[in-house]
Amino acid sequence: MSAQGKRIAIVFRGIGDIGGTNNTIADHARHFTSRGHAVDLIGEKVHKGGVTPDMGRPVKISRVPLLNRYKWRWFAARADRAVAAGDYDFVAGHGHHLRQHVVSMHNCLHLAHEIIHGSALDARGGLAEIHDRMFAADRFGLCICNSRLMRTDLVDRYGVDAARLPVIYPGYRPAQFNRDDRARYRDTVRAELDCGDAVLIGLVTSGDYEKRGLDLLLEAYAGLDTDDRERTLLLVLGKQGGSGPFLDQARALGVADRLRFVAHTREPQRYFHALDICVHPARIEEFGQSVQEAMACGVPVVTNRRVGAVELLPQGLQNDTPPVADAASIRAGLAGLIASPQRRQALAEIGYAAVRDNTLQTNLERTLEVYARAGLDIAR
Repeated sequence: MSAQGKRIAIVFRGIGDIGGTNNTIADHARHFTSRGHAVDLIGEKVHKGGVTPDMGRPVKISRVPLLNRYKWRWFAARADRAVAAGDYDFVAGHGHHLRQHVVSMHNCLHLAHEIIHGSALDARGGLAEIHDRMFAADRFGLCICNSRLMRTDLVDRYGVDAARLPVIYPGYRPAQFNRDDRARYRDTVRAELDCGDAVLIGLVTSGDYEKRGLDLLLEAYAGLDTDDRERTLLLVLGKQGGSGPFLDQARALGVADRLRFVAHTREPQRYFHALDICVHPARIEEFGQSVQEAMACGVPVVTNRRVGAVELLPQGLQNDTPPVADAASIRAGLAGLIASPQRRQALAEIGYAAVRDNTLQTNLERTLEVYARAGLDIAR
C-alpha cells in the first residue's frame, strides 16, 4: 500500500467519551482521515456520539456479558482479535490491549495505588493487569509517556529502556481554551453560580476525587482564615458519582455553604474563565490536562510536583512548587493568592507562557515523529 493510503487502527476502550485523551485521539484520527488514510477506531463507546464520520470508522467491541471484573481482559482479548483480523499497516494503542506499534500511556496505576493507599496494587482483572501483560510481552516498538514522572516509573517498574520511552506532553485546544475568551464567559457563568464578587476557587476534573485530593482541598479550605472563607467560594466540577462522601465531609467541616458542585461538561472552558484560582491537589496525576487548560485560559494554579503538567513550568517555579499534596501546602498556596490579585496575575502570566505553544497540533507533530520511528511511512 502506498504512503498515501495506509490502514490505521486506534484502540482505546473509551473512545467517544469525555476527556483529554479522547480529544487527542479525535484530532489524530481526523488528521489521518483528512489525508486519505483509512482509520478504524476500536472501542466500547464508539456508538455514543463522540465518534464522527470525519474521524474514521467505528469498530465496536461489545461489553463483557459476565462479571464486571473481567471487563479489561475481555476488551483486550477482543481488541487484539480485531487488530489481527484488520490487517492494519499501523496500530496506535493506549494501554488497553497487547499488540501495537506504538502505545501511548496515560496512567501509572501501580504507582497511583501505592501513593494513595500505601500498599501494592492487586492487578488481577484490572487495567493494571493489561499493562503488566503488555510490558511483559513486549509487543510494541515505542511507548509514549505523558510526563517524565511516568517515564521514571516505567523504567523502574518494568525495566523498559528509556530510549523507547519518548515523553510527549498532551496538547490542548487553543480555540477552546483561550484566555481572550474570559470576557465572553466570566460574568455569565458567575451569575449561573451565584458567586457575586467572591474570589472563586475551582477544582476541575473528570472524577476520581480521592486521587485528585478533593478531601485535602476541603480540609485546606476549611482551615483558611474566616475572612478568606467569607470572601471566597469553592467550585468543584466533575462527575457526580462518588461525590457523596466529600459532600458529607464539607458539611462536617462547616464549608458546605461555600461549595458549588457542577456536573462534568464538554465545555469546561466556561468554568475556567469564571475562576480566579484553579487548584489541583492531586495525590498523583500522570499529567493533568485540566491544569494545562486552566493556564491556557489565564488562570493561576495551585498544585504540586506529583502532577506531570508542572514539568511544563520554568525550573525555578517547579522548584518552588510543593513536592506532594497536603492540606497545609494547599492552604498556604490558596491564602497567598486570595490576598493578592497582583500575585494571581503574575502566576497566570507565567503559566500561560509555559503552555501557550503546547497545543494539540504540537502534540500531533511530535507524535507523528514517534510513529515514523516505529515504521509508519506517511507524508507529513
